[in-house]
Amino acid sequence: MNNPIVNWWRSQQLKLSLKRGDIRRAAQLLQEIQKSGARFSWLEKLFRDKLQLERYSQEYKRQTETLTKQLTEVSQQKDNLILMPDEEFVKYIYKVFNLIQHDECKLQSTGIDERIFDDFESRLVEYLKEEFSKIPDKQLFVKLEDALEDINNLKIGQDPGYRFSLTPHVYFMKYFLENVYCIYLAWAIFY
Repeated sequence: MNNPIVNWWRSQQLKLSLKRGDIRRAAQLLQEIQKSGARFSWLEKLFRDKLQLERYSQEYKRQTETLTKQLTEVSQQKDNLILMPDEEFVKYIYKVFNLIQHDECKLQSTGIDERIFDDFESRLVEYLKEEFSKIPDKQLFVKLEDALEDINNLKIGQDPGYRFSLTPHVYFMKYFLENVYCIYLAWAIFY
């Protein structure tokens, strides 16, 4: 039941408990105020947030201690710190990407992971066809030209304005697949 007089009295008691430094009693009163359905005053909100931050802090300290203990245990076992490459995966990467090592620092890739990128490319093409089919042919040509002009800013080192509705679509057609493939290739090589 929400009784304004009782709520006011609890608020006064909470203030007094905080002045005295009786945090436990203040926390009890805060729970009672919350259960009553009364709105918190700014002081009560501040105290609630303080209690919540203290709980979070304690939890983070426990997690930190646990992780520190685990790290210490693992670091004492030196054999666990060495990652062993998966030879089969390395062979697969060399084969699929047709990697050619010219010297210690130069690696060339002339292959593509077809099982992933053929499907990815065909889905992107289907998406673009579907989007373009929504626009009349005359408008489509003009919009594509505008978007192409906008996206060509990349060639001169500027970001496109993306002020045309088809600029993202032209980006998909010209650069997206190549960029995704480069990131995928980099991941595979760094692994």
